[in-house]
Amino acid sequence: MKKIAGIILTLSLALSLFCAAAQADEIPQPEGGKKFETNWAIFDMTVNIYYEEEGYRVYIKSTDPFEHKGEEWEYSCFYNEEKDALISIFSSKNSWATDPETGEEQRGEYEYEGFDEENQETVFAIDEDGRLTWEDGRGEAGADLVFTDIGAFEGFWRSEDGKTWAEITWSDSEIGDEYGYNVFLHDGSGETEKETSLHGLYNLKTGKLAVVEGGYSIDDLPPDATDPAAVVFSSLGGGKILLEQGNGIELVYDPLGGDSQG
Repeated sequence: MKKIAGIILTLSLALSLFCAAAQADEIPQPEGGKKFETNWAIFDMTVNIYYEEEGYRVYIKSTDPFEHKGEEWEYSCFYNEEKDALISIFSSKNSWATDPETGEEQRGEYEYEGFDEENQETVFAIDEDGRLTWEDGRGEAGADLVFTDIGAFEGFWRSEDGKTWAEITWSDSEIGDEYGYNVFLHDGSGETEKETSLHGLYNLKTGKLAVVEGGYSIDDLPPDATDPAAVVFSSLGGGKILLEQGNGIELVYDPLGGDSQG
């Protein structure tokens, strides 16, 4: 479950994303590497991958929802066409803990931080089932782990006129039925304003996030874009998503989030 203390990280990821987009014409992203640029997850662990300048930034966060602590890994990688994989050149690992009452996050000392020697390279690849694998060059953290593509929908999104906005958070806790995206949607596009709490999962086949009111059990099939009860979001790229209702409402990523609501 994402905590308030993650705002700073979200801002830095967003700024890097927009800087990378601005330089895309100067330094084209390798075609083979584009499939990595999304978010990935298993229970209690997420992987964020995005392209910046000439390489890829990989951020991994593990979470113990009961102890309110975990570990973080961050890598600077390049795409290796021959291996069809991302290979690290710089790696770091540290721990974190959050005060459950205040949301204040404390970070431990780095276990390691620096450029990788040849025998320390970490490799990220995508298996035949479309899942991300993690071969940890400095330990065994990634052993036997495979991550599912969950799309890149997390964040605060608003329409140009400010009447419609969505706060989308990933809940990677195994407590209850929380695995998946939680969406708080404020829809002011009609005659009356509506606010709805929704829950759902990214559908890799359709490339869409379909969420329903009240959510669903993790033992059940998630809603899809054909479910008439589902509210559907799709990615437009470039920091934009589409709320697919009526003629469609384009929402733009707002790095300031709810703090900038009018």
